[in-house]
Amino acid sequence: MSNPSKHPRHSFRAAVLQRTLVAIAIFLIFFFGVLVYQLYALQLRDAELYRTEAVTQQLQDTELPATRGSIYSANGKLLAKSNTVWNIIANPKQSVTNGATTAQLQTAAEEIAALLNDGTTAEAVFNVLTATNSAGEPYEYRVLAKGVEKPVADAIIEYSMNYRTDPPAGEEQGYRIVVLTTEQTSTRSYPYGAFLSSVLGFCNADGSGAYGLEKSYDDVLSGTPGRSIAETNVNGEVLANAEADVYDAIDGNNLILTIDETVQGIVEEYLAEAMNTFTVHARGSAIVMDVKTGAILAMASLEQFDPNDPYTIYDEKMQAILDKEELDEEAIDWLNGRLGEKQVAAIVEDGKISQETTTDEEGNTVSSEYTQLQGMMREAQWKNKNITELYMPGSVFKLITASAGLDSGIMTAGQEFYCNGALTVDAGSIWEHTYHCANDKAHGLLNMADALNHSCNLWFIQAAETLRPAVFYDYIQAFGFTQITGIDLPNETRWTSVYNAEQMAEVDTNLYTAAFGQNEAITPLQMATAVAAVANGGYLVTPYVVDSITDIDGNVVQKTETNIRRQVISEEVSKQLLAMMEASVDPNGNTSDGYHSNKNAYVAGYRIGGKSGTAERTDRNFRYDGDYYKTMSFAAVLPVDDPEIEVFVVLDDPRWLRDYASEVVAPVVGNIISEIAPYLGIEQDPDYNPTGTVTVQTCLDYPWTSAQVTLNQLGLKHKLIGSSSGNIVYQYPYGGSKVPAGSTVYLYTNTDQDSMTTVPDVTGKSGSFAQQMLQAANLNVEFAGDSGGKVVAQSVEPDTSAPYGTIVTLTMDGGTETPTEETETPPEETETPAESAAQSGDSQPEA
Repeated sequence: MSNPSKHPRHSFRAAVLQRTLVAIAIFLIFFFGVLVYQLYALQLRDAELYRTEAVTQQLQDTELPATRGSIYSANGKLLAKSNTVWNIIANPKQSVTNGATTAQLQTAAEEIAALLNDGTTAEAVFNVLTATNSAGEPYEYRVLAKGVEKPVADAIIEYSMNYRTDPPAGEEQGYRIVVLTTEQTSTRSYPYGAFLSSVLGFCNADGSGAYGLEKSYDDVLSGTPGRSIAETNVNGEVLANAEADVYDAIDGNNLILTIDETVQGIVEEYLAEAMNTFTVHARGSAIVMDVKTGAILAMASLEQFDPNDPYTIYDEKMQAILDKEELDEEAIDWLNGRLGEKQVAAIVEDGKISQETTTDEEGNTVSSEYTQLQGMMREAQWKNKNITELYMPGSVFKLITASAGLDSGIMTAGQEFYCNGALTVDAGSIWEHTYHCANDKAHGLLNMADALNHSCNLWFIQAAETLRPAVFYDYIQAFGFTQITGIDLPNETRWTSVYNAEQMAEVDTNLYTAAFGQNEAITPLQMATAVAAVANGGYLVTPYVVDSITDIDGNVVQKTETNIRRQVISEEVSKQLLAMMEASVDPNGNTSDGYHSNKNAYVAGYRIGGKSGTAERTDRNFRYDGDYYKTMSFAAVLPVDDPEIEVFVVLDDPRWLRDYASEVVAPVVGNIISEIAPYLGIEQDPDYNPTGTVTVQTCLDYPWTSAQVTLNQLGLKHKLIGSSSGNIVYQYPYGGSKVPAGSTVYLYTNTDQDSMTTVPDVTGKSGSFAQQMLQAANLNVEFAGDSGGKVVAQSVEPDTSAPYGTIVTLTMDGGTETPTEETETPPEETETPAESAAQSGDSQPEA
């Protein structure tokens, strides 16, 4: 009998069963291994990750932005501030999850667009509410609106909270159809528009500083954001009874500037007027500086822009050119002056401005000529040309050559050289060049003071030759022309073009042209800082525009102190140069021949030292008349016996009947001084100050520039009614009239009819306050006897009409002036700094 256990069929079954059990065992081992691994990953390895994700889904973490600090003028005028606004954020994915229909979302879009009421269409809102990515999946985060005021934001959120689906079974309310949240943010505003714009700069869309002080002090102004963490339900809604954990933001600090808004307004006014009067094709810039500390009291650069909307082109002519499809020679010439010949030529090769994009050799998209030119125009209006662009100083640089000669001991003030009107150097070589003085004039034998007064190029060429390149270059370096000034503003160019000692030693013409400021390219601020060193006893200081940093409570966090980089020349040399500078300005001063080259900057009563500079732009092609384009600058310091301030102005490529800075820029500087010196409390020297009665000189048929110079020199103020481009056709008070010193003469270019004003009632007021009231009404004041006490009578009846400039004689009671709160409140300001700075043409400043 056979054994069943040995039957082949049973052996096969046993083998199959064994293999099956092994497979099951392997599967179970693998399954439990995966399960154990997953438990390990969930509970140990990735536990923190899952806990974080769970918390994230249950919590709403919102950033609380810090309020950006404000910027104030030296007098506390608010120049830049931040306003709290809200962004509206949509969650299209949650709307889909909540079962929102297309019709419901369209209804919501229409309602939200109506609530925004800012021009946003319902279609645009709908597109945000239904936005999907490239895979067709709805987004979780889309910005629906930016910069929304709180009442509007609250109304939109309230609408989204109440607009819901039908409640599911067993629920009290449905789900939100549009899931919206808000993010607190801020917008930056500049109350005075274009005023001081090249210094203030502006912010990017994200609130960070992009230009100017906003950029250089971004970390100081920005502050530190806070957070708000709140618990949410499954629909992403904050639980009604949950308290959020709030970590408050730390607001940014404030900047207090050295810039005085009144001084800045005066400077901007006169600079804009000069740009118009002299048809300046390139740039205009101006600086008022405390020569002892380096504090900048005013800094202007034209063109200007409104930082509230920095991307608009504000120069009407520039925008008109941009809008043309083809440019004529005049337009290209104008653009060359503003933007640079090479830069313009690279874009406008054929005189046409294309709006078509192109591709380069590598297939990259190249912006259209229109877009490139628009970008250059924006950049040009944003630039602070005092620090970002180079200019040729011309004869102002002769102060440096003279300083080097005196301080080195190689020369004395009595050093004489002969000028025969022309000097040829390197004859027969490729470097051959003939130098001339202005108008090819031969000045004869001159000492240093005469050479500065006559601005003799040939004298300074011989002086540089006497100095030798190594010594001359040592002083060029010492005055800071090979370094940045270190001002606390961004984008100060680190590139300058000055000949070094080797270059001046190898090529004579390099030395000679450097001696009188030709072919040297520096920034206006570098030149102004060097002139300040000449005036303040020889100390090179670091200029600055931020006086202090304060926190939100007004506590001073940081104070800027004067930084003396080094002493360049001795105090004795400084005094010698100041005396020479004054002799060229004061028409009554002592010079060898009675000539005063810079008298157009003179203002009666003030001891002013000055130096003009007219440089030929050798970096440009010849201009329309075959001559070089000219850059003109003028530096003035006062008072000479103890200098406090410097006024420095640059006009690049003026197109006027005169071609010299002493006739174009000097009057601008004089006008600025005539207003800011009394405002800043700079005392007039009694030996130079006209008192009592002054005879008005007739200014009829004078150009505006000549008329203002004439009146400045008489100690009279002036105000223009009309356009600065015409001649004077009428004035009041009339020529030959006797008026009190310091009175204002009103000059008209467009009409011979008086502007009229209403005479205020000043009886019972103190003398000083009555004078303020009458001057504010464009009237002149004369006191009958002592100005002390109260006004008991006025020569022109109150509330009557009188011409601008009418003299109102006040009779006083002879008592002691005792201001009271009731009677001595000054008249309210009628202009903002921006309005004052924007004036030109029909409304000009008093000087």
